[in-house]
Amino acid sequence: MNGLKPILRRLELTQTELAKLLEVSPRTVSLWATGEINLPGPVKAYLRMLQAAEASVRSDEFGRLSVPRPRISEGLYSIRYQTRPDGQDAGHRGDAMAIIKAGNVLGADGWGGKFHGTYRFDSARRTYHFKIGLHLPPTGELVTGASSDDIGQMIEVEAELDPPDPLASGVANVLGRPLDLKVAYLGPLRGQLHSTLSKGPR
Repeated sequence: MNGLKPILRRLELTQTELAKLLEVSPRTVSLWATGEINLPGPVKAYLRMLQAAEASVRSDEFGRLSVPRPRISEGLYSIRYQTRPDGQDAGHRGDAMAIIKAGNVLGADGWGGKFHGTYRFDSARRTYHFKIGLHLPPTGELVTGASSDDIGQMIEVEAELDPPDPLASGVANVLGRPLDLKVAYLGPLRGQLHSTLSKGPR
């Protein structure tokens, strides 16, 4: 794919408008445009779709620009999760931390589990949908009761959340079991961590 700037010119979109369509900050789009951060694969696919679509489809998509919507602030989040009571099981809970930046999610819990993924805004439902890959460490165990083998396990997790303002609630689907979530915005990234994430991998 060619550079972002000529693609936006062909689509007659500004960087700010693309940021609004993708629910990321204008700063993030600026970093993509200058090449300081590589354009994520899902964004490349979205732009290819826009370029190939009929004018009426593009018009419908760009119509979303006039619809006010909440925005997820980039920064650090705390996550509290809990299984639902089931029979004599009163439910189990845990905590994790996550960073949301440039349309991506990166996080870990206190027991060695790590996760990463992406999110999108559902205009019809007014909720955010997350797709997460959770790496369970060797012999690790989920609060839902599932456990990994001696080499660990990758688990796909989907979650639907209200817009965090600054607290959000929602439900994650983990191997067919619901997990109640409480997500709280803690603040923006600062200092060296923010700089490292902005530059991306070397």
